[in-house]
This record gives sequence, C-alpha cells and structure tokens, in this order.
Amino acid sequence: MKKWFSVFLIAMIALSLYAGGSSETASSSSDDPFAEPVELILYSSGSSGKDTEMVMDRFNEILSEKCNTTIDVTCLGWDNYLNQYQLILTTGEPADLMYVNPNIYSIYAPDGAFMDVTDLFPEYMPTVYSYFTQEQLAQAEVDGRLYMIPSYVSNFVQNGIFYRLDLAHKYGIDEINSLETFEQYADAIVQNEEGIRVIDGNPEQALFQMFMANYGFEPIAASTTSIVVVKSYDEIHDILAYPFTDEYVEWAHRMKDWADKGYWSSNALSSTMDPWSSIQVGTSAVTQANADGAKNMMGYMKQKLPDAECAYWPLAELTGYSYIYPMTGDGFAIPASSENAERALRVLELIKTDQELFDLWMYGIEGYHYSLTENGELIKPAEGMDPASVSNHSMSGAQYAMRVQNLMRNDAGVWDGYDDLIAYLQSIEVDNKFGAASIDYSAVQSELAAVNQVVQQYGYPINIGIVDDVDAAIAEYREQLELAGIDRLVEEVSRQMEEYYARNGIV
Repeated sequence: MKKWFSVFLIAMIALSLYAGGSSETASSSSDDPFAEPVELILYSSGSSGKDTEMVMDRFNEILSEKCNTTIDVTCLGWDNYLNQYQLILTTGEPADLMYVNPNIYSIYAPDGAFMDVTDLFPEYMPTVYSYFTQEQLAQAEVDGRLYMIPSYVSNFVQNGIFYRLDLAHKYGIDEINSLETFEQYADAIVQNEEGIRVIDGNPEQALFQMFMANYGFEPIAASTTSIVVVKSYDEIHDILAYPFTDEYVEWAHRMKDWADKGYWSSNALSSTMDPWSSIQVGTSAVTQANADGAKNMMGYMKQKLPDAECAYWPLAELTGYSYIYPMTGDGFAIPASSENAERALRVLELIKTDQELFDLWMYGIEGYHYSLTENGELIKPAEGMDPASVSNHSMSGAQYAMRVQNLMRNDAGVWDGYDDLIAYLQSIEVDNKFGAASIDYSAVQSELAAVNQVVQQYGYPINIGIVDDVDAAIAEYREQLELAGIDRLVEEVSRQMEEYYARNGIV
C-alpha cells in the first residue's frame, strides 16, 4: 500500500510539474505582443499610386513574418478627406492609425477623438521617442498631453508652384517668378496646348497657397484650410477671417478672370483627379508642392515624362521669408476607437527603425521601383527598368508621417536645384511664430462645423472663380459665415492665440 502510494505521489508531482511547465509556456506565449495576428487599419489623406497595392502585398508579407501583423492602407484623396475623416471619427468606424496634419490635429485632438499617447509613446516606441527633445514634443501637446506620433524630419512650410519649364521656354518665358509671369505662362498654355490644362483637377489648394503668400496672411497651427488667419508675420495680434478682407475681394476677381480664361475646368470642384497626379500624365501644366514634394515630383516626372523639363517657383519669394514646420506638421494619431493601440505603436517603432520595411513603405520594391547607388542614393526606377513600364508607388500622408531622418534616402542626381532651393529657404528663415500653436475648438465645435460647411458650399466656388457675380457671391458668403458663427470662432481663436503668444514670449 505504501509502495502504491509512493508511486501515486511521484506521479502526481510529475503531473504537477508538467502542468506547471505547460502553464509557464502558455504564459510565455501570452506575453508575446505579436502572438495573435492583427490587421491594422490606416487612413491617410492624398492619393495612392498604381503600384501601391503590389508594394503593400510585399510589405505585408515581410511585416507578417516579423511581427504577425499586416496593414490595410486607404488613401482618401485630397479633395474630400476632411469630410471622410469626420465621418470615420464621429461614427466610430474601425481604425487604428490616421495621418494627421496641423489642421486635423487641432480639430480632433482636443475633443477626445484621438488616444492619449503621452505615456504609451515612450513605453512602446522607446527608440523613436528618444529622437525627440521634450521641447519638440511640447509643440504637439494639447493641455500638456500628446495625441500623435510626429514624423522625425524638418521641412519648410511654404508651398510653391511646380511647373513644366519646357512649356514655358516653348513660349518664350524664361521662368515663373511672379504672378505676372504665372499668368503669361497660363495664357500660353490655354491658347496653344491641346489636352493640357493649366491646372487639371481641383485647383483650390494651389490657389489658396498663392493667395496667402501674395497678401502675407499667415496660417494658424500650419492649417492649410482654415479661414481664420493672422494678418501678417508682423501683425500677430490681428486675427481675422480672410473672406471679410479687401484682399479677398481683389483675389476673387482675379480668380474669376483666370477661370473665365479656362485655366481649369468649370467642373473642377467635382474632379476625381488632382493636379499632383495630372501633371505626371501630362494633362496639367502646374501643381503645388513644398520643397521636399517638389524634389519628389522631379523624380516622378523623370520617370513618367522623361522628355519634360520642370522647375519650381517657391512662394516664399512673395513673402520674403520662410520657416520650418512645427512638430504637428505630419504624424500618426490613434483613433480613440482603436482596439489595437499597443500593436499599432509597436509596429510603428519597427517600421521607423527597420531599413528594409522603411524602404518598402517609402520607395517601393528594390530592383523594380528603385535601385541603390554605392552611397545608398535612389535610382528611380531601378537600373535596367523601362520608366514607361514602372508605375508609381505613393501613399501621400501615410508616407509623410512615417519619415525618419536617419533612414531617409536621397535621390541620385534627379534635381541639381534642390540644394540651392534649400539654401535659399535657409537664407530667409525666420522663427515659426504660429505653427506650434494648438487650438482647442471644443468650446466652438458647432460654430466650426457650420463655418466649414459654409466654406465648402459658398467659399470654394468663389475661390476658383466659378461664380457669375463675384461681389454678390462674396456678400452671400459673408452673410452665411456670420449666421454660422464666424465672429464667435474668430474670438475664440484670438483668445487662445493671445494666451499662446504670452506663454511663449512671442511679441
């Protein structure tokens, strides 16, 4: 009996050890942050390239092997992405990552639409977190809390006009360096070029950038859409809604003239094409871009239209100064509805520190979309590939937000003028007084929504000159803005900007 009991006891001890080992193994498995397969849903502004699906298939194969994760990227276009962002964030549609810029961030970060990542950022992205100083991250804080993962690259804010220099030379124009030479170029295109518009697609953003630079209005929080602006770089306490200015009336008449000449289609607001894409297929003579965007476009044009010669007119020439984007310039936010916040942050850390994944995300497939020189510079498309047969890989905002300075690659010999452009912008660089501000719209959320609706319905047609009577249209526009609560909105933005100036010693 004792012998039987001893055998039984030994067996039970062995079983308990086995069970303990199984439990430890299970626990170890559960501690693996990538144990369960997850597909992250990412939304971005902008358009995607024809080859992006192919690139993302390859990318997801590698990402799945490394961390049991895939990413579904949807680019929402340039024309209507703000409305679609609002729909996604207000309905709780599944989303794990969203591209954000200053305009999006200032609207949605204060009202709880994005997850607070103040503590999560250093925990799950320690390497990327270490790149930033506390002063830099403070630029992106809202009431002392962080709701985004900024990109880690510095860009100049001001946009410019990217155009076909070969067409300018064809009609005796040396370069575009003023509104007058722009008009000469545009008139020549309209009068002589079949199948090419001056701006093919929706011209509203390009024209808005020209308007702001021409009159010296300054955007708040680097917003490229808000109608509430600072009067000028020096008149920082004069905050206004530009549709109520004499400058806007003058500009609107100029836009009516340009539209009547046929610089763009009368149906441009509903166009499914954007000038960024159109110039690459030869149907647009102009698009807009910042300095880095212009550099990228030079590469795309060399690939798509190798016989076209292109140039860039920085709109900083109109203002006489330039400045760097704030930390909120480009980044990723995690919608509050996400169930995969930890995974999303871990994956961002991986991509932003893994050259293989980063190169795929940013540049496409090596040996096809690009090859590398001995110095690690990009040759696009890859050596031996026919440029006409290789389509573009682009994810717009999703790429802007992923940038990390130490992993970025330069194009090999694409644009000799880029260094000169950066040197010029640096030579006129001033402090960014407005871009690091973050406006909390929670107290005027209804007014903001109503004003934005009025801008789209009444403002956009005026902005691109497709109204019959400019003065009557502006009068109605102003009336609708007042009914929507524009005065209350300007008052609130002014109050917060004064607090921002005082807090940061800006005079």
